[in-house]
Amino acid sequence: MGNWVIRQLALLGRNYKFHLLLFVLSFLILTKFNIDPDLGWHLTIGERFLKGGEIVRGDPFSWTMPGYEFGNYFFLYQIAVTFLFANFGHILTAIFFGTIASFSVLVLIPKELNFWKLLLAVLGVLVASSGMGVRPSSISFLFFAMLLVLLEKKMTRGIGHVLFWFGFFAVWANFHQGFMVGLLIMATFLTIDYFWQRSKKKKAAASFGVLCILAGFAGSLVTPFHANLWRSAIFDLAGSNTWRAVAEWQSLVFYFPANLVYGLSGLLFIYIFFRKFKSFEPTWALIAAFLFTLPFLATTFAIFWAAIFIFFTSRNLDFKLDLESDIWVKAPILIPSLAFFSAIFLSFVASALESWQLTDRLRIDNYPVEAVNYLKEKHISGRLFNDYGWGGYIIWQAPEIKVFIDGRMTGWRKDDGSYILADYVAIAQGNCDIASKYQIETVLIAKNLKVPCFANWHKVYEDQVAKILVKS
Repeated sequence: MGNWVIRQLALLGRNYKFHLLLFVLSFLILTKFNIDPDLGWHLTIGERFLKGGEIVRGDPFSWTMPGYEFGNYFFLYQIAVTFLFANFGHILTAIFFGTIASFSVLVLIPKELNFWKLLLAVLGVLVASSGMGVRPSSISFLFFAMLLVLLEKKMTRGIGHVLFWFGFFAVWANFHQGFMVGLLIMATFLTIDYFWQRSKKKKAAASFGVLCILAGFAGSLVTPFHANLWRSAIFDLAGSNTWRAVAEWQSLVFYFPANLVYGLSGLLFIYIFFRKFKSFEPTWALIAAFLFTLPFLATTFAIFWAAIFIFFTSRNLDFKLDLESDIWVKAPILIPSLAFFSAIFLSFVASALESWQLTDRLRIDNYPVEAVNYLKEKHISGRLFNDYGWGGYIIWQAPEIKVFIDGRMTGWRKDDGSYILADYVAIAQGNCDIASKYQIETVLIAKNLKVPCFANWHKVYEDQVAKILVKS
């Protein structure tokens, strides 16, 4: 019996050695120990629910837009991440999310995987890495991977499938607004596939496909915020031109070296497309081409392109490497690959070690740890103007201090229809007329940032990261 088990494990290792290697590489790349700027307010909202069952609706954290109704599309994520953070700490929480993201990569991969497909999959993982970490987008990556595979299996042809998609999008909509991209891709796939089948004189029925799409939309309303979730996702995020002031909503082409990896993935997709375009349905190629354009608009869409890139190339690349050939033939490929693996592993270990203490990690990520402690000790909290990226941290560490802005407020509109983010950007750029309307009393900004409106204010605190200014 023992020998049989050993033989089976050996057989499994030979058949899935590339899958195991891909999982390990993905884990080392996608596990991020940094603290995301939005994590603070996610943890605070999740804590309120876990401690008292409170579902935060009207904004309780800012003094600029108190009571604003936000359709929170992160509800279940906030509960989950708060539970993990409180019970297992930030290191294990990061490892958990890295494992989820790595498993998502394996979901996208077919049973047959060779060395070259592995390399392309790793390239896709590098593209996705910009959106990974302890972030709700890591969950969206998993859901989108599952969506692609299930559409490939034609899981849209029965009443059971209709019910499945209702539950699928009901869960996804409570984790991340990426469910909207999923619904769009699902509707696009079913529409193109229907007309493609008709053009081939094949039997095609649209009824269950339409029902699956409607069921997915209905499922997305099964949240504590119902239709208000859609309002926030569409009007708050897509309705403002000012969200380009936020890093993740800027084009990926501006970020080096991520833009080079992104461009290389696009060239490889085009190469495979022209080599294999006669052997597959055009549906996947059209969807992939569409998703490739999205990171041009905003970096946050890179995870969807990465998923379809891994999915598409792992099924259509036919180039193979003969690993049984002479060592001198393999060396030019295997030696750089080993060096890459070593670099990724050492980078992972170094990041884990320097992140072992949460406070150390916060300082590495340039959060105003000491400055916020100073505000708390001196009870300074009146009409604070804070750095956009620090709003979530302040809400988390000093909830008694109301913020000017944080990551939730990207597209929040005031009663006059203007955007709070637009006012923040204008003040940061020196529009003192807008600053005077808010009657700001305290300023917490980066040490080296110079805002003309606060040039003559009294500096009461400064360290290597931040400074605090008050009216003279």
